[in-house]
Amino acid sequence: MKYTQLVLIACAMAASASLQAQTPVLKVDGKAENTGVTLQALDLQVEVTGHVATTTFTMTFKNNTGRTLEGELIFPLPDGATVSHYALDINKKMRKAVPVEKAKATRVFEEIERRNVDPGLVERVEGNNFRVRVYPIWGRGYRVVSIGYEQELPIVDGQYRYRLPLDYKEAIDHFTLNASVWQGDEAPRVKEFDGALTFDKQGRDFVASFSREKYRPPHLLDFSLPAPAAGVPRILMQSASGSHYFVTSYAPAPDTREKQWANHIGIIWDASLSSLKRDVPGELDLLDALFQKKKNATVTLYFLDHRLAKGETFRVKKGEWSALRTRLEKVTYDGGTNYEAIALGESPAREFLLFSDGLSTLGEADFPVANNRSVHCITSSPQADYSSLGWIARKTGGKLIRLNALSREEAVQELVNDPLLFLGAETSAGVREVYPSVATPVRGHFSVAGILDASTAHVTLLFGRGNKVEQRARISLNAQNSSQQGNLHRVWAQKKIAELDVRYEQNKEEIVAIGKQFGIVTRETSLLVLESVQDYLTHDVTPPDELRDEFLRLRKIAQKNDRRTHQSLLENAVHAIAELKKWWNTDFKTTTIRYPQPNDTTLLPITDELALQEDSRMETLAVAQDEWAGTDVAELSNHIVVAETGTEERNNSRAATQPSGPLIRLIPPRSDEEYLRSLTGNAERDYSAYLELRPKYINTPAFYFHVADHFYRLGDCERALRVLTSVAEIDLENVSLFRLLGYRLGEYGEHRLALHVTRQVSRWRPDEPQGYRDHALALASAGRQQEALNSLLAVLTREYPLNVHARAVGSIDEVVVTEINRLLAKNVLDATGVDARLVQPLPVDVRVVLNWNMDHTDIDLHVTDPAGETCFYSHRQTASGGRISRDVTTGYGPEQFMIKKALPGKYEVFVNYFGDSQVKIDGPSTLMLEIYARHAGKNEERKVICLQLDKNLTSNRNGLLKVAEFTF
Repeated sequence: MKYTQLVLIACAMAASASLQAQTPVLKVDGKAENTGVTLQALDLQVEVTGHVATTTFTMTFKNNTGRTLEGELIFPLPDGATVSHYALDINKKMRKAVPVEKAKATRVFEEIERRNVDPGLVERVEGNNFRVRVYPIWGRGYRVVSIGYEQELPIVDGQYRYRLPLDYKEAIDHFTLNASVWQGDEAPRVKEFDGALTFDKQGRDFVASFSREKYRPPHLLDFSLPAPAAGVPRILMQSASGSHYFVTSYAPAPDTREKQWANHIGIIWDASLSSLKRDVPGELDLLDALFQKKKNATVTLYFLDHRLAKGETFRVKKGEWSALRTRLEKVTYDGGTNYEAIALGESPAREFLLFSDGLSTLGEADFPVANNRSVHCITSSPQADYSSLGWIARKTGGKLIRLNALSREEAVQELVNDPLLFLGAETSAGVREVYPSVATPVRGHFSVAGILDASTAHVTLLFGRGNKVEQRARISLNAQNSSQQGNLHRVWAQKKIAELDVRYEQNKEEIVAIGKQFGIVTRETSLLVLESVQDYLTHDVTPPDELRDEFLRLRKIAQKNDRRTHQSLLENAVHAIAELKKWWNTDFKTTTIRYPQPNDTTLLPITDELALQEDSRMETLAVAQDEWAGTDVAELSNHIVVAETGTEERNNSRAATQPSGPLIRLIPPRSDEEYLRSLTGNAERDYSAYLELRPKYINTPAFYFHVADHFYRLGDCERALRVLTSVAEIDLENVSLFRLLGYRLGEYGEHRLALHVTRQVSRWRPDEPQGYRDHALALASAGRQQEALNSLLAVLTREYPLNVHARAVGSIDEVVVTEINRLLAKNVLDATGVDARLVQPLPVDVRVVLNWNMDHTDIDLHVTDPAGETCFYSHRQTASGGRISRDVTTGYGPEQFMIKKALPGKYEVFVNYFGDSQVKIDGPSTLMLEIYARHAGKNEERKVICLQLDKNLTSNRNGLLKVAEFTF
C-alpha cells in the first residue's frame, strides 16, 4: 500500500530579536496546497530560570482526509539550542522518547512504520535543523506530538528577551499558553499579546496563563526580563549526584576597536540552490556598511556551487561599489555546494568574506586556506551549519556573523570592529569541564557552563584579543545556591557538544555518549518512540521507565534462546561462491538458432520528447549497422559498442568507424511531463525555461533529473551537472535521492562527486550493506581499485544487526563476491585480507546487474536470450547456461544475470516494477543497470544506464518494461 507523505515545515523557533518568524506550511506529495491536515490544538509551556528558558509545545494534528499519512516537521533552532524532549501519543497516552544512535533510530523507524504501527522520531539533519517524523496519522484521526528545547536568552536593550514565532495563518481550535519565571526580580514585560497575557506574582515566581478557543494567536510571543548590569555576574546552579552544574552569565566592560581591513578583499558568494533561502538584501546591506568604512578596496569575486568559479575584479572608490552590487543582485542560484572546490592559494586577496549557509552537500565542509589569510563567514539562512562555518572562521582567524541572530546594527558592528574575545577560564580546585574553553567572540553578556565538585570554588573568566588577556572576572561559586530548576545539565551538555561538534569526525564517539546520557538530539543521537515492549526488545532499544521492568524480563528470556545480535554476510558469500563455481564449471548444451527471430514490434514508440536523443544517435547506429551487414555474428563477439542516449560521441566515438560487437541500446519509456514539452533543444533558451519553471517544481526531484538529462543529451555537461546537483539541496539527508544522485554522477563520469555522495549514504545508513557496495563501485570507477576491494570485503565482513542481515540476504553476497573476483582478475592488488574460500575466477561473456535506489521496493530483472528463453526469478537458469541470482523483494537489490558462453544474437533486458511498500514519496524509483561484455576479461566493456521508473509506465511484454537490448 502506498501512503502519502505529509511534510510540515514549521516555524523557526527563534531566540533572537532579529530572527524572522516562519509560517508553518503543510505539504502533501510535495505540494503546499491544502493538505486536509489541520493543527487542532496547541499547548505552549515556557519556563524561565535566570537567563535559561525551556520551551515545550504540544501539538494535536487532525487528519481530515481518509488517507493514512506520515508526518514530517522540519525546523531550524537557534545556534546552541537542541531538542531535548519528545513524546508521542500511544494508545491515548503520551510516551516519552529515548535517546538512540541516529543511524539505528532511523533504521528502526523505517522498518517499523511498514507495519502500520506507531513509531516517532526526532533527528538532527544538516546544520542546526531538526526533523520530526511521525507515523501513522490515521485517516480522520488525531496525533499528538510534544517537543521541547532549552535556550539561553539574548540581551536586547539591556533586557533578557524571549521571542517565539506564532505566525499561524488559520485559527486554532484550542490554544493554551502557560509561562513561568522562577524567582524573578520583577514582572516580565509583555509586548502586545491581545493585551490579555499578564504575569502575576506567586511567592517568588511570576506566572501567566492564557487560553482561547477558535483562536489565531499574534505572530509573536515576546516578553523581556531585567538583566544584570555590566560587571555583575549571574550564577545558576543545579545539584546532580553529589556535584553541581553551573551556568554563569557575565558582561565585561565594553571595549570597541575598529578593524583594519586588507586592501584586497575576496568575496566567495555561494550560488547554490539552497542560497535561495538566504537574506540576500540583508547581506548586501552589510557589504554597503563595510564599504562605507573601507572606502577604497580591490574586490575579487568568486562564485561557489559544485565548483569555484572566479568572477570579475572590482574597484571600490570612495565607498562606491554599485557595479559589484549589481553583479551580486543578478546571481542565478542553482546546483549543489562543494566546499572542497574552494582553493585560495593563488588568490591575490588577503581577506575573504564567505556568504553561505555552510551546507556543503557535495563535499566535506572544510577547505585549506593559505597562511595569513582570514575567512569571515556570513550566514543569513534559517537552515545553516553554524559548526562548519564557525570552524572555518576560527581556524583562519576570521569571524562568524549570523545575520539572522543579530540586528542590522549589531551585525555591522561585528563586521567593522575587532570584538573582545573570551579566551578561556582559570579555575580553582573542584571546578572542571568549563565550556566554552576556546576563544569565542563576546557580544554583551557572555556565559560559561561547568561542573562544581566542591561546596565552594571560583572561576576566573579571561577576556582580550589575540593571546593577550585584557580583562579578568573572578566569579565565586557556592553549592548552597543550587536549584532544581532550569535544566542546567542540558545547557552544559549543549555547550560541550557545540565545542566537540566543530571537529565532528574526531569527536563523534564522545558526542554520541553525551547525547545518549542527557537525552538530547545531536548529529549522532536521535529521540525515538516505539509502540510496544516487543518493538523495543526486537530492536534492542532501552525503553522509557514505564516499560523498563517488562523489557528486562523479556530480554532475559530472549538471551537464553539466542545471544546473537549481529552477524556478517561472510558465510553467505562462501556459500554463494560455491554455487557460482559449480555453475561456471558446468558445460551447457549450446542451442543452435536455425531460423531468424522476427523484429520486436513491442518496443515503445519514439515520442516527441525522445526525438532529440534519437536523432542524435541514429546516424551513429546506422553507420555501425551498415558495417555489420554480411558479417558473421560470431566474429562480432570480440568487440562492443555502447550506444546510450546522447553519450555515443563522448564515450564511444569508435562506434561509427569500426565493426563492433554488442550494441547496448536503452529503450526509454514515454514521459509526458509538462516541463519536458517546454524544452526546445537550444541550451540557452532551455536553461531560461528551466529557471522559469523551477518555482513550480522546486521540491520535485524528477524535474531536476529529467532536465539534467536533457542538457546532458545536448552535450552541455556544465548545465547538466549544475541542474543535477541541485537535487542535493532540496531535502536534507534524503538517502533515496542521494543514492540516485550517486548513480547519475557516476553515469556522467563525475567520479569525485560520486565518491562524496556514496560516502554520505554509507554514513547515514551504516547498518546497510548496499551503501558500502555503492561506494566501492564509485571507488572502482574512479580508478581506486585497492580501496574498492577493501570496501567490498567490508560489505561481507561487517557485522549487521540480525534484522538487517535477514533483509540483506538476497543476492548482494553473490554480487559482491563476483565483483571481488573481477577486481582480483583485472588488477594487481593486495589480497591478503581476502578469505581464500571467496577466490574463484569467474570470467563470463555477459553480466547484467540491476540496482535501485529505494528501500522496500521489488523490481525484478528479466533477460531474454537469442533463443527466446527468459531468465528471471522463477526460472533462474536457461538451457544455454544463463543464470540469475536470487530474488530481492524488500531492499535495494542488486540482482544479476550472467552467462559464461553467450549465444550469438540479440539479448533483451526487461524489468518488472512489481511494487513497493514505501510510506513516503521521495521521488521516482530509479534503477541503475550495469551491462558488461567479456566480464573480468582483458577486453571487458561496461556500460551504466540510469532509468527512472513509475508503476504507471506502460508495459510492453507480458507486464514487463523493456529497458535495454544488446547483440552479442
